[in-house]
Amino acid sequence: MVPIPSAELRTSYSLYSLEFDPEDANRLIVAGGGGPGNHGVGNKITAIDASRPDTLDIVSEIELSRDEDSVATLAVGPRNKDSILLYAGVNSSADDIAKGNNEHFRVFSLDQPSKAKASSEKPKITELSRTSLFATTEKDTYQRVLRLSAPFPGSAQVGAVATGFSKEPEIALFDVPNMGAATPKLRGNLELVKEAVDIDIIQTGDDSYQLAYCDEYEMRTLNIGKGISEGPKLVFTMPDEAAVTGNARPSFRSVRYLTPDFLLAVANLPKGGGVVLHGFRMPKNDKIHNKLKEKEEEEAKKGNGNADGTVTTDGGAKGTADETVVAKTVEEPKARLCISAKLPSSVTRATGLAVRNLSPPASPTAKQGDAQFVIAVTGQDSSITLYTLDHQSVADINLIVNLFKVTTFKNVHNGPISGVAFSYVVPPADSNSDEKAVAKKGSIRPEYVKLASIGSVGNSCIVHSLPLKKFVDKTAQTRRGGAPRTARYVLALKSQAPSPKGLLFFTALITLFIGVFVQSFLEVKGYSSPMIGARRFVPVSWQQNPRYRAGQGVVGNVNYANSESLTSHGMHGFLASLLADKDLKVQDGQAKKLVLNVGAKDGSVQVSGHDAEVDSTAPTPKEWDELHETQKKAWKEKLKAAGHWGEGMGETIFKNILFGELGAVVGGMVR
Repeated sequence: MVPIPSAELRTSYSLYSLEFDPEDANRLIVAGGGGPGNHGVGNKITAIDASRPDTLDIVSEIELSRDEDSVATLAVGPRNKDSILLYAGVNSSADDIAKGNNEHFRVFSLDQPSKAKASSEKPKITELSRTSLFATTEKDTYQRVLRLSAPFPGSAQVGAVATGFSKEPEIALFDVPNMGAATPKLRGNLELVKEAVDIDIIQTGDDSYQLAYCDEYEMRTLNIGKGISEGPKLVFTMPDEAAVTGNARPSFRSVRYLTPDFLLAVANLPKGGGVVLHGFRMPKNDKIHNKLKEKEEEEAKKGNGNADGTVTTDGGAKGTADETVVAKTVEEPKARLCISAKLPSSVTRATGLAVRNLSPPASPTAKQGDAQFVIAVTGQDSSITLYTLDHQSVADINLIVNLFKVTTFKNVHNGPISGVAFSYVVPPADSNSDEKAVAKKGSIRPEYVKLASIGSVGNSCIVHSLPLKKFVDKTAQTRRGGAPRTARYVLALKSQAPSPKGLLFFTALITLFIGVFVQSFLEVKGYSSPMIGARRFVPVSWQQNPRYRAGQGVVGNVNYANSESLTSHGMHGFLASLLADKDLKVQDGQAKKLVLNVGAKDGSVQVSGHDAEVDSTAPTPKEWDELHETQKKAWKEKLKAAGHWGEGMGETIFKNILFGELGAVVGGMVR
């Protein structure tokens, strides 16, 4: 594997949130703190230079009031000349909250010094504004999640914040301020039945957006237009199989949009059973675009402006300005699960998710072509598991395939990972006009995509630089004289498709077990010649011969049903495998007596008729009662070891059978 460089920085405070600058992959913003109180740990926001793969440098830092809470959420907004807007979630002081005034949404500015003063001055972070976006005034409520739609040149961004620890959960939607403005404009508040575990927002058109949010078991979407909101719509519910299997349902942990057509979610299996990545195909819905056109036509006739209101889950509206058009919630097509992957068994619970498109479109209306997404999932064991996912587009058909693991970074931080983020990527420039539109003046073309993670216990920030390489799809068709094939970035690290070795080994093991069991059964029942010697390991009473069954007294061509030697237990099991191959014919109306001997070479028990040719020098075979006790004991052990006799059969069965002397026993008796 290609070496992965990393750099680490320790701060003086606990870290809870982080984000990269969308226009500079080398600028990382982190934030956190110790919360209110005189405990010696301040609440801070820090700008970090991550331009070198092996070193992180603090370039600017602001310390906030110690009477207020720590920074819980963070997002990087648009640029305003030489300034970058930063959005943060910081609860007001306990006194202000008690008065019902919690200005949790803060706007900061990271000001860059002029080129003439760049060598002598450092960037400076200053607070621009603070406001409250939530309708609730509960004292325990805080800004748990903050998300902005991806930035596009010339397009406005929309943001969303969700409550935490609130008895009246909600999501507040706002317009990201334009150049020169600081205070966000509230679009509306979405009242929830359950608190949102995670949210994400994506721009789907020039003036249309879609919000996705989930609680533990349900995922919903809300279509947002200019003065129009449609939904919310329930698009997926975790299957509840408790009545069938008795198992609890998996629970959502994080959601992230890949494209307007696809969404990625992380789910934790119940009882620490593991983590699963789910890729969903989102249902298509053009109602919001149709309503936008209708509203524009109405406004063109009436000459009225637009304004926003507060959206509620029952489809009503609490207008604070002009009326907002709200579509009633109706039964809609559901999201479909189209790909999934289970994380390594060591990861029993996911704590975070980050996704980055390595070939983003140039505008919100541009078609997403072939692209690779890089995915990072943080686990309870302070690990980061890296995946890649391919987006393929042919004509009007879009697919997501090859959700493969790349590697796992283990024990990244000394304690739980409180945040993870990827740097933004600018596609490589070539003759393709769309890619030229993506490349901005002054933007840095990366050879790496940076993966940053923070730990709240160790006050640590670690950045892994994941190498990229240019990829040209040589199978793509090109017209003669047309534009050359487009180059795009993919991860230079090789992903690992699920190996079939484990399944093949398990299948082979099961097949071998079944084969041994069947062969053993056939040998014990006399249907097969000995191959694994199964008859030696089972009681004689289990054994049968295919030419002798219960209720039948025929072995070979001889009827032994009335033989005295069979009156107690019959021939069932006793010497069955030896007699099966013998042709013992009847003479003078009586069957031949059997003679048992031991082979000189292999020591196996052999059976023959009494008149068979024998060695004239060998001792005369004897009846069982004529044998010495030592000989009897030796024969019992020999027959028992060969699987022909057992203690439960007794000695009666040995009548009318002649036994040869065992040489080794005779020799021992002489000595």
